Amino acid sequence: MPQQPRKSKLITQPVTGICELVGFSAPALGGGHGWLQGQYGLMADQVLSARLLLPSGELVTVSERSYPDLFWAIRGAGHNFGLVMEWEYRVYDDIAPLWSYEIFIYSGDKLEALYEEANRLLRDQPAELVHWGYIIKVAEIDPDHPVLWFGIIYNGSPEIANQYAKPFHDIGPLSVQTGQGSLHDLAVVTFQDADGPGCAYGMTSLRYPIGLKSYNVTAVRQVYNEIDSTFRKVPEIAGSFFLLEGYSTQAVKAIDAASTAFPHRDDNILVTSYVMYAPDSNIDPKAKAFGEKLRKYLLDGSDDPAHLRAYVNYADGDESLQAIYGWETWRLEKLKKLKAQWDPKNTMRYYVPIEQNIN
Repeated sequence: MPQQPRKSKLITQPVTGICELVGFSAPALGGGHGWLQGQYGLMADQVLSARLLLPSGELVTVSERSYPDLFWAIRGAGHNFGLVMEWEYRVYDDIAPLWSYEIFIYSGDKLEALYEEANRLLRDQPAELVHWGYIIKVAEIDPDHPVLWFGIIYNGSPEIANQYAKPFHDIGPLSVQTGQGSLHDLAVVTFQDADGPGCAYGMTSLRYPIGLKSYNVTAVRQVYNEIDSTFRKVPEIAGSFFLLEGYSTQAVKAIDAASTAFPHRDDNILVTSYVMYAPDSNIDPKAKAFGEKLRKYLLDGSDDPAHLRAYVNYADGDESLQAIYGWETWRLEKLKKLKAQWDPKNTMRYYVPIEQNIN
């Protein structure tokens, strides 16, 4: 089970998301992946109660004991049900403030060796460790082809981080960067800070997420080759990148999957493209086709090609409701029943709404 919060005079830390710009409530309402999830669970798993402003204008407190069905719903599909005015949220003693990392840059020909090793890491990845990857164009390193950026990020000493990183040294990186810092430094290290490429203002940004159990190396190679060729054919989108998030999942999977609306607890990896370009209606269809094609490679090579699993906070909006809110029939039925009860006019319908009709 996830560790329980304790009263202490030590410095405390909350479980938060990755990106600096998205705030707190938005990721929590959709589940909320983050650096600490292997140790404590998702952001949604830390919620004890919430003051929820319903579409009717009524303000209610939702918790395990008060409006429990709404409490279930806001932890994974919360943006469909109202506005959270206040959270009661677990925080934890910061018993291990040091984070250590090793960042590797590889040329594209190392892809198979890299992600075969990443699959081996997944089998025994400790709760304190995250691996993080990009397929991205860095002209200063390789002006012609995308490179592979891969990070081993460990909540602990650099010596232990190096034990997990050592096999990745043997693959033959172009460069290695090591460092230590606090939890707050990780956004900069992984380009998820306010100045990172994914947070650029004024850009069209499309995402096509998919949850995976492991890396199908053949499919990842197809993704790389497609990125490489498309960046040359459509240079307007060459600032895009492909993100592979390898969080630890021990505490996420320790939570009863039926206890919240978040449906994807069995996934080990979260992957998405960031198709980014200056707004241009002529590029829109090319960008959309590109993102969809990358995701299809991974879906076709996944453990269950018939059932896409798409993280709601990354969703493009063209996914099925089952892909976003869960393929178990009871999940969507429960959400729709609650929607009819608490938002019959479908007021909260801006983002991947449970009900598609507009009244």
